[in-house]
Amino acid sequence: MAAILASEPDAGRAAVALIALTNERFAAGDLPGAEAAIAAAVEALETRLGRDASQLGRPLAVRARLKIEQGDYNGALADIERALALLERGATPDPVEQATLTYDRARAFDFLGRNEEAEAAARASLALRRAHLGAVHEKTADSLNLVANALTAQGRHAEADPIYRQVLGMYEVLYGPTDRHLAIVLSNLGNSLRRTGRGHQAAPLYARAVAIAELSGEKVLLAQCLVNHGWFLHVTGDGVGAEQAFRRALDLALEIVGPDHPFTGVVRANLGYALSDQGRWAEAEDPFRVGLATYEAGVGPDSPDLLESIEGYAAVLDRLGRADEAEALYRRAGVIASTRLPPAHADALDGTWQYAGFLIRQGRADEARDRVRTELGELLGQDGRGRDWRTRVRGARPLFARQVEAGWTLAAAAD
Repeated sequence: MAAILASEPDAGRAAVALIALTNERFAAGDLPGAEAAIAAAVEALETRLGRDASQLGRPLAVRARLKIEQGDYNGALADIERALALLERGATPDPVEQATLTYDRARAFDFLGRNEEAEAAARASLALRRAHLGAVHEKTADSLNLVANALTAQGRHAEADPIYRQVLGMYEVLYGPTDRHLAIVLSNLGNSLRRTGRGHQAAPLYARAVAIAELSGEKVLLAQCLVNHGWFLHVTGDGVGAEQAFRRALDLALEIVGPDHPFTGVVRANLGYALSDQGRWAEAEDPFRVGLATYEAGVGPDSPDLLESIEGYAAVLDRLGRADEAEALYRRAGVIASTRLPPAHADALDGTWQYAGFLIRQGRADEARDRVRTELGELLGQDGRGRDWRTRVRGARPLFARQVEAGWTLAAAAD
């Protein structure tokens, strides 16, 4: 780095050389070296040309992607916003670069659980890429996939399903039926099918995704596919299979990104679920505790992505006879859901049912009933055509309908 800076008086050319060095160091697995090189590129431009120099956009974008890889999503978002602002000040902003930065903005929002903002950014990136790269292009498909991810995160699985299928078809045309690009889309489509009550259709997709990831040799991709497959096994009652998948994913995560990365935290917490499935409550506590703390450090304390880990940890503490600690976690999950999720979101409803069940076991049936009725809210009434909530939600999402029905049954039992 010192040699580059000393031998190259032009700040722009020095930055280009330092970006190349960053990419080289990152490819070699030298993250500290990559960080140092890109920091030097940014500093060189700021020192020689000022903080508002248009040439800063490229190194800021590279630094943002490096931060995303390391789990520093807020830091990445700050660099992306600054790079976009610099790009938009130019006389003729490059729409392809603008689309890439907007795509990275959507990724950062996605990781932070800011799902509506992720959807808006993904759609903006998609529009730019369709206009300037074409409807069937790998980058266009990437943006379309991110739209589906954002819809899934908002519980809009019926909308996400056909988009994932479209992305899958595009990737198969672009890359072939066994390419690495297909693996995560197959896995995500499996998630969509599972969440809409079509688990029998999802099972072969998860298996195919893991097989493709194995062939690719990409450890990050394999870890992601194993996590999705493990969660499917968990929700279908195969705790032993889920444990095996999560332990493999955890070994990979520790090797690739280390113990402090948010992804490692997610995998640890998921392992807690697999152990809980087998009634191994005492063993499940530590993975939940450590995993939740690690995940929270990366995505922030109010991210809706934390809900499943919080509620799983609460269930374990309840089983271990630590009701006060369990209730504190259920309450925390309720606050996150009420402030970060739209009304009657399926994940919020699921958390309410779990908390209500806890209250009933504590002999507080009246509180359970009130919580469920409050969460159902306007769903309890009739619409303008006289349809009640049962008719409306059945036509929307089958799995969501079953959640609402279960909540109503729980409220009735509390009476």
